Amino acid sequence: MNISKTKKNGYHHGNLRDELIRIGLEALEKEGAEALSLRALAELAGVSKTAPYRHFKDKEFFLGALADEGYRLLYETLKATLEKCNNSSHSESIISSMGRAYMDFAVSRPSLYRLMNSPIICRMPKELTLWARKSLLLLADTLAKSKATSENPSPAKTGHSSIQTGHPDLNASTAAWAYIHGLVLIRIDGLYPLDLPEPDWNLLAGIVPEIKKVDEPFPLPGS
Repeated sequence: MNISKTKKNGYHHGNLRDELIRIGLEALEKEGAEALSLRALAELAGVSKTAPYRHFKDKEFFLGALADEGYRLLYETLKATLEKCNNSSHSESIISSMGRAYMDFAVSRPSLYRLMNSPIICRMPKELTLWARKSLLLLADTLAKSKATSENPSPAKTGHSSIQTGHPDLNASTAAWAYIHGLVLIRIDGLYPLDLPEPDWNLLAGIVPEIKKVDEPFPLPGS
């Protein structure tokens, strides 16, 4: 940890905000959101108990920052999955792979996932919801490109080097998001009946919901 001593402030952390988020993510999975304490995290970071409030005005704002970091990690996970699929000759659907990656992410960080999808994210300022928006738009854009690819001949046959997708399909992405989110909650919250054989979660996570195409694209803000 990069901690240096100062005369005025006792201990000063070189990058306290990031360190508190790192420690907070670990504590979140061990203790849950309710038990998190900024003062306790400050002690773990080796700084004064009031130092975290220079970066987070209160506990709720800190939890919002953790949720935002969760969406950043989710975005990076989905982006890495997308890039891996693009560089692979495997025939599995990109969307199916992203669904499985989404499931794996949530199962590995259940407390963070619950926080990311709690009402707290709706009370945060716009700067703490950017990664949530980017994650949804990544899914929407990938769905649109996947659909366009399946409906058009290959570039080698047409002579075209790219496929025009237009607006991302936010209707389809919302349906896909709702499906995988519900599936995740059934699994991580133990809602599936214990007296029944366990479902094939990996298989289910790879299913892509289909919805009827609408005439008008889902409008984007500012479009």
